[in-house]
Amino acid sequence: MNKLIFSPQFRPRNWATVYSRALKAVKGYALLEPGDKVLIAVSGGGDSLVMLDMLSRVEKKIGRKLGLSFVAGHVPGIYGGKEIFPVALLREIVKAYGSELAASSSVLKEAVFSDCFKCAMARRKALFDLAEREGCNKIALGHNADDLVETALLNMFYQGRFSSMSARQPVLKGKLTLIRPLALVWKKNIEIFAKGRFGKLPKFRCPGSKDSQRTFIKALVRKLEKQNPKTKANVLKAITNPKMEYLPVIKNKRLIAERD
Repeated sequence: MNKLIFSPQFRPRNWATVYSRALKAVKGYALLEPGDKVLIAVSGGGDSLVMLDMLSRVEKKIGRKLGLSFVAGHVPGIYGGKEIFPVALLREIVKAYGSELAASSSVLKEAVFSDCFKCAMARRKALFDLAEREGCNKIALGHNADDLVETALLNMFYQGRFSSMSARQPVLKGKLTLIRPLALVWKKNIEIFAKGRFGKLPKFRCPGSKDSQRTFIKALVRKLEKQNPKTKANVLKAITNPKMEYLPVIKNKRLIAERD
C-alpha cells in the first residue's frame, strides 16, 4: 500500500476541491451537531476511505469544540473464500488516523452478493447494530454526487418516483440518522483523491452488479454527457433545488390512485 497515507502533511492535488465540497454538504445540510457520535462506515473502497480522511480532518478542527466523536466501523464479508477487503489492512489505515476499527460481528456471506437489494439490506442492518453497540447516534455513508444522480434517474425510470438519496436521513423512528458527507463530491474527484492518498487498493468486483439497472443508468449518463458535458451537474442541480411550484403535484389521493 502507498505509504503516503502515513504522512499527515501529504495532500492529493485535488484536496481543496474534495474538502470544500464535502464541507459544503456538512454545513449546508447540518450533518454534524454538538455531541454527535458518528459511525463512519468504511468498506475499504475509495469513497469510504476519502470520507474517513475528510471526517478525521473535521474532527481535528472542530471535534473538541463541538463535542464530536467518530468511530470507524466495518461490516466484513466473504466471497469465494476470501475477504471482500482485507480487515487487517483496513485496521492499519484506520490506525494511521489515530483510531481503532470497530468490526461488526455479522459477516456478509457469499449468497448475499448475487442480489444488490439483499446485500444492501444486510449491510445496513449490520451497520445499525454496530452503531447501537458503539453508542453512535449517526452513521456516515460514502455515497457521492454520482450516486445521487443515478438514484434519481433509477427512481424516475423504474419506480415512477421523483426522489433520490437524502444527505441527512432519520431512520428507526429518529433513533439514528444517516448522513452522506460526500453527497456533493463527484466520483471522478474521489478517485483522484483516493489514488493519491492511498495508492492502489484491493478492489472487490461484486457479481451482482454486472447486469444491474444501475449499470445501465451509468452507461446512459456517460452517453448523454458526450452530447452535453453538464448532464450530471444539471441533474444534481435539479434534485438539490427542485422548483416545486412548477411540478404538477397531485394532492388529491383519489386522483393519485387513478392516475395510471
